[in-house]
Amino acid sequence: MRQLSGSVSLRRGGVDVRATMLFMNGEVVTVDSEFSVSEAVAIDGNKIIAVGTNEEILPLANERTQIVNLEGRSMLPGFIDAHAHLELYGTNKLGVNGKEVSSIMELISKLKEKADVTPEGHWIRGWGYNQNHYEEGRHPTRWDLDQVSTEHPIIVVRTCGHISCVNSKALELAGIDSHSEDPAGGKYDREGGELTGLLLEAAHMNMFLFANYSEEEVQHGLELASRDFLAKGITSVHDAGGYGPDHIRFLHKAVKEKRVKQRVYALYGSLHDSPGMVRNGLSSGIGTGLGDEWMKIGPAKVFIDGSSSGPTAKTREPYSSNPDESGILYLNEEELNETLGQAHESGWQITAHAIGDEAVEMMIEAIRRATDNSKREDHRHRIEHAGMVPKDLLQLMKELKIIPVPNPAFIHEFGDGYVRDYGERVNVMFPLRSYADEGIPFAIGSDSPITSEDPIHGIYTAVTRESKWGDVIGAEQRITVQEAIKAYTWNGAYASFEEHLKGSIEPGKLADLVVLNGSILTCDPGRLRELKVEWTILDGNIEYTANKEAVK
Repeated sequence: MRQLSGSVSLRRGGVDVRATMLFMNGEVVTVDSEFSVSEAVAIDGNKIIAVGTNEEILPLANERTQIVNLEGRSMLPGFIDAHAHLELYGTNKLGVNGKEVSSIMELISKLKEKADVTPEGHWIRGWGYNQNHYEEGRHPTRWDLDQVSTEHPIIVVRTCGHISCVNSKALELAGIDSHSEDPAGGKYDREGGELTGLLLEAAHMNMFLFANYSEEEVQHGLELASRDFLAKGITSVHDAGGYGPDHIRFLHKAVKEKRVKQRVYALYGSLHDSPGMVRNGLSSGIGTGLGDEWMKIGPAKVFIDGSSSGPTAKTREPYSSNPDESGILYLNEEELNETLGQAHESGWQITAHAIGDEAVEMMIEAIRRATDNSKREDHRHRIEHAGMVPKDLLQLMKELKIIPVPNPAFIHEFGDGYVRDYGERVNVMFPLRSYADEGIPFAIGSDSPITSEDPIHGIYTAVTRESKWGDVIGAEQRITVQEAIKAYTWNGAYASFEEHLKGSIEPGKLADLVVLNGSILTCDPGRLRELKVEWTILDGNIEYTANKEAVK
């Protein structure tokens, strides 16, 4: 559908409008209601003013208009990552990357290098390890980390962000010993009654908060995250929270001072004591939608269960890999229903981290109760991850108009482990095809830093369902490139009540755009990851370019 027809002049207040920038000769994937593809786009300041053919758009230029020849490359709406952790991504870059090594011994070596340049008594941090990918085939222990230092406290976080290992010094400083009881929703791993240093779920969350970064470190990390996200074409982020109660304040400051340049929809919760965070939000009188187009308060968010790859997700049936285990719950049904029921009644959008099918069922039931008790049209309640959704839960999700926020990149990162841990249940994990067929508007999130922040990587995995080892996991849940693009753009805007502002390339919407180095619609699905971002335009400004000479 063309946005111009037979007219080459636009007027505003009786004055002819001329574009500040034109993009010509492109594959403009508008993601409008008909998913139309155009050639050219005109923007004036921070708004899109016209979309159409080259002949229709070119007359909107004058001597001051910047004209960019796309040469057939794809232009898309700016990507909207519907679930990512900016603070965690950024602060991780300040520590040792456990994904870059292949064994615990290599990890120890990297941590020793960090210890050598860190003042005694200060924390040494690592992140991203995955015991399934290490030569030893096991988690590190406190005795491993004691080889690095017994004078520095050390914490190394697993790739899932739900499990960590600490050394003896960290346990000592936190006052945790062999007599300590497991915290609610968490576990201290033990061997023969002795603590191994492995901390699961709430035990990890508590320790990470104890070892938290300074505000200066957080602000630096947020700036690093924003820079990397811009390079991947991400113009809006639904930020899924940090570890402490100051996260929202830190994030707001970073957005206000333009360290974070993306538009942010902030999920109101915490990785530590999420119900307490929500209750504080309710008592403060704030609510979903408070803010402006740069930062808004999003849904009240709680944690229900653990991680898909730990595995600590709460499932209806035991794990295929361990018939004695079916995961960890942070909340019981009564606390979940009460906390989110109050949020719904107060006008909030609500959501929860729910991975396993039992956790997903608990959240669906909480939404059903809340909406039965207090009717509200267009609530757009969400479920973050919604990792395992069999047919009965899919139908309930549709009936209640719930928006799932799946993470297809998990299939690439953890798919082989899913087969081992969940067996045939992989066929209903992150079920994008089922959502699309049922008309459920799902919005894709990366959950970065758990997986790559790159939307092209997420689109690739949504289309191929291929793991990093080359296996196809749940092939029947593949979707088309067009469906994946919509999930990363318009659906993300819909999930934050902002589809009138962004998510498609249409006149009147914000000029948040991304240009790729090729055509995404004609690219072979198996080669999608070869596509790169050429330009990221945010609020009408070129905030990232892979080739600075091309846009002078």
